[in-house]
Amino acid sequence: MAENSLAGLVSPQAQALYDRLTSSGALELDVDVDGDAPETLELLSMGVAFRGGEGDALLRPVGIAAALRTLLDREHAELTGRQARLAAGWRALAARWSAHDDHPASAPISGVQVIPTMAEAAAKAVELYAAGTRLVRAAFTIAFETEPTPHRLLLPPPAALEGGARYLGLYDAAYSNVPWGRRLMSDSAVAGETVRMRRAIPTKMILVDDAMALVAATATGLPALLVTSPDLLRMLADWFDLMWRDSVDAEGEDIPLTRAQRRVVLQLAAGKTDEQIAHETGISVRTVRRHIAVAMSALGAETRFAAGVTASRKGWI
Repeated sequence: MAENSLAGLVSPQAQALYDRLTSSGALELDVDVDGDAPETLELLSMGVAFRGGEGDALLRPVGIAAALRTLLDREHAELTGRQARLAAGWRALAARWSAHDDHPASAPISGVQVIPTMAEAAAKAVELYAAGTRLVRAAFTIAFETEPTPHRLLLPPPAALEGGARYLGLYDAAYSNVPWGRRLMSDSAVAGETVRMRRAIPTKMILVDDAMALVAATATGLPALLVTSPDLLRMLADWFDLMWRDSVDAEGEDIPLTRAQRRVVLQLAAGKTDEQIAHETGISVRTVRRHIAVAMSALGAETRFAAGVTASRKGWI
């Protein structure tokens, strides 16, 4: 049985039990395995194991392909639900901000300051990005009011990095499709930022040490909101961390995957062989294997099937 056959979607204890089940075919409850153990209950609740045999005395595994699909669907539903709740909170904030903007005489929004111009927003972004002492989270859309400058303005200060600060940069995957986008990510990575990409970034944001954030109200960056409200900062941190989980390393020219690579990975997830994929796509087996190697490296997948599952979870296929 391949290590981590369930792609990290269950606890290590549940993974170990699942491996025992797939190896033996079944285990007798309360004899070979504790029926009330957390890992047993986890597999049952996740739908990747079931009771069977006379008197439901045996614990049996669901096949790995069906188990991965079930777990993937649950994970996707959970992430979608959490992101929807965060988006609803953001919409409520934006609506409240709009109402305040339409009625200047109304009470100010506690912990939120509106920055209306590009010059002010850019200056504040540079100031905040350089101020990190612990953790700076930054999200970048591909949309800009004007053509980006050829020089990267937001680079981690060497002194901050030497002091132990971490800089996380999350970029829209479309950055990899244009020369200036690849250059900006490369410059940031060389300067010490951990660079990752995601299929879509809703808006620009810089969150510094969980104490202050600059958030764009639109994808292009204007107007911007300077947030110091603890509740909103926690929401923004959760939102970023969810997106970070659903991102990939931005190393190499082959991220995100090309259309041909995504098609190969999709067929991998369906359990097809290299020869079947080559026949259906009209490319050589050697090319299929090269696409698979690129996809596994890009996705950080230990197995071929896990590459298909991971790519599906990220919305790439």
